[in-house]
Amino acid sequence: MNGTADDRYRPTRRDVVTAVAATALSISPISVLGLIHEQREGDIHMAQTIETLLRENIHGVFGEPDAEKRNKAIARLWADDGVFVDHNDRYEGHARIALAADGLAKKFPNFIFTERGEIVAIPGAGKLNWGFGPAGAEPVITGSDVLVITDDKIGAIYTFLDPPKK
Repeated sequence: MNGTADDRYRPTRRDVVTAVAATALSISPISVLGLIHEQREGDIHMAQTIETLLRENIHGVFGEPDAEKRNKAIARLWADDGVFVDHNDRYEGHARIALAADGLAKKFPNFIFTERGEIVAIPGAGKLNWGFGPAGAEPVITGSDVLVITDDKIGAIYTFLDPPKK
């Protein structure tokens, strides 16, 4: 390696926590129902919160065509310093998240999100598999959202797109 320590990427605490959460979700997923039945009362609240945040984000933020409703949902669901990361960019804060959602709504005005499978959750994080395409048709795009919770709000969501079907 030719770079100095200053040239290399240094992960933030959030990056490390998110990587650990994403790894845990991919290795040993726990269904939300299983978590509710097997864990303490505080974990039940967290599992329900994660499930609600994931669902309301894809339907009320990224699937909402009305900008005013979308902005209200962002304010309610997302932490002020929340981060949304997808294949295009990293969006920090409510205004940038709204910009990402608005771009999607304008690019695909007749598409809707559908949930694919159960939400999986671990304390502090969750994953939702989704499809995106015209209503009543097979999804054109599929992927997953991995959420990291911060004080009962969305602290970060990392969106992973599935490879195109061959």
